[in-house]
Amino acid sequence: MNGAHTLVQIPPGVQCFVGEEARRRREIEDRVLSVFLGWDYEEIIPPLFDYADVFSEPSLRSRTYSFLGRDGSVLALRPDFTSLLAKIAAGRLAGRGLPMRLYYSGEVLRYEPPRAGRQSELYQMGLERLGGEGRTGEVEVLAIAAESLEAAGVSDFVLTLGHVGVFSRLVAACGLDAATEGALRDRVEAKDGDGAAEVLARSAARPELREAILRLTELAGSTSVLDDARRVLAPSEEALGALSELADTVRALEAAGLGNRLAIDLGEVRGLDYYTGLVFRVYAPGLGFEVGGGGRYDGLLGRYGRPMAAVGFMLGLDRLDVLLARQLAEITKRRAIPVDVTGGSLAEALTLARRRRTEGERVRFLEGGDR
Repeated sequence: MNGAHTLVQIPPGVQCFVGEEARRRREIEDRVLSVFLGWDYEEIIPPLFDYADVFSEPSLRSRTYSFLGRDGSVLALRPDFTSLLAKIAAGRLAGRGLPMRLYYSGEVLRYEPPRAGRQSELYQMGLERLGGEGRTGEVEVLAIAAESLEAAGVSDFVLTLGHVGVFSRLVAACGLDAATEGALRDRVEAKDGDGAAEVLARSAARPELREAILRLTELAGSTSVLDDARRVLAPSEEALGALSELADTVRALEAAGLGNRLAIDLGEVRGLDYYTGLVFRVYAPGLGFEVGGGGRYDGLLGRYGRPMAAVGFMLGLDRLDVLLARQLAEITKRRAIPVDVTGGSLAEALTLARRRRTEGERVRFLEGGDR
């Protein structure tokens, strides 16, 4: 590639938005951040880079862009916000009362191997609830996630919940070494029961524990999965304890009217290494990847001498933008459903039209010669 060509190109993995693209993204951001403010979260703008040790979790370290500072210190561009906010909460904000409610909006940069559709520069909007009672924080954050998606205009989505303690406590009871645990985690996450069985065959795990781990690859679906899981996890009181925590959170959300937005996946064992309890991903039809996610990470602030319950989530603006564009295209191509206002009560026709609009349909009032 010659020098002149390089000057007018941007590197792979980064993005540039102009005009209508920029306006559309800013509108989505404004809608989501207004929800964060409505739940009394306070904005924080953390530094673009920090010491590389802040991002030392294995799943972050290999994806971090690091560089040598002028003073010889090893620095890194932020690959996520949560690690940074944990450090700031334990340091600069150490005198604040609990719980702290903080939200952010901005870019993170992560190394991604070159492949179609993968970006190194990502725009995230999210929040962290630090301190206070952990279960309260879980339901609060999940409720905010649901409201944020609705405010952004997402017509259909599901919050898929899991609990890392189910897998980790079963594995601990098996006495697996780190390498075997890592291989098993990959197979369970991939829903590969045969592969997981091969890994466990090389271990000395008790048969009933092996069976429980293998069933995690299948325990996904509606919240009724929790009933099946109680029977499957019976060999491990510790794993049942984690399941009970998840069930309590689900019951609270269902009572608040969010039951139709929930799903369960007990094979959800991926994610950043700091998650300690509840984990969740946000999915929407027509998109082959999650729009966002989050979870509970009680141990992270302990690294900085201030252990406390903590839970948060983020939405990817880039993915939300793609989802909403596809959603609009789908609505636009639908033929409008006629609602006749001349053959009966105008109030009844309006009620019918509003109901169909809430279902995402295009409607058109028909009157007189309007056909």
